[in-house]
Amino acid sequence: MTNTDTMIKVDHITKQFGKLKALNDVSLEVKKGEIVCLIGPSGSGKSTLIRAINGLEVPESGHIYFEGELYDAKNKKKYAAQRGKMGFVFQHFNLFPNMTVLENLTIAQTRVLKRSDQEAKDMAMKYLKRVGLDDKASQYPNKLSGGQKQRVAIARSLCMNPEIMLFDEPTSALDPEMVEEVLEVMQDLGKEGMTMIIVTHEMGFARTVADRVIFLEDGQIVEENSAEAFFDHPSSDRAKLFLSKVMH
Repeated sequence: MTNTDTMIKVDHITKQFGKLKALNDVSLEVKKGEIVCLIGPSGSGKSTLIRAINGLEVPESGHIYFEGELYDAKNKKKYAAQRGKMGFVFQHFNLFPNMTVLENLTIAQTRVLKRSDQEAKDMAMKYLKRVGLDDKASQYPNKLSGGQKQRVAIARSLCMNPEIMLFDEPTSALDPEMVEEVLEVMQDLGKEGMTMIIVTHEMGFARTVADRVIFLEDGQIVEENSAEAFFDHPSSDRAKLFLSKVMH
């Protein structure tokens, strides 16, 4: 693969919160169509890294590039266009409680992408059907299970035609029996070639879907490898210790 296939390049970024270095000189690249899972103990910097890639956190130093071009909040118009190509799915769904499922999926389409109401509705129904929830379009979020809310959140992101999907612990707020339904939707996206960066503590899922696993600790990348190599033959003592605690 040539560098033109690189969708995201993180170049020596550092991010501090007070005295805590959440990210310490982190660099990585993600290719188009690649699925990368970020794993590691709590407080290792995984969520800060994915939030920095999306622009929700601004690093003190270093740069992020999107499709070979600098991703810089100072260049407002270009930054907005770049950011618009990224879908972000949060841990806690972030649905608007006072809107129906359908309204949750159409509001950004009409306001940001300037689609007509009918176009937005058609797109919303397409993706609701895709995640198996087209029968819930007129419901309010408080009538949905956690797994259904997260599938709605994924459908909402897909309505914006993202080129990459970022997931920040998408199953950690869910009851165990609902985890599977969300992971299944994500797995299908991967099979269709969607580029994805996923912060997850679901090791079985990471092992199955990831092209590459990146293990972080104390704000640094300790190890990265193919999923198979990482889980079968971790090379660092820290990764070995982590896996011995989380793999059952």
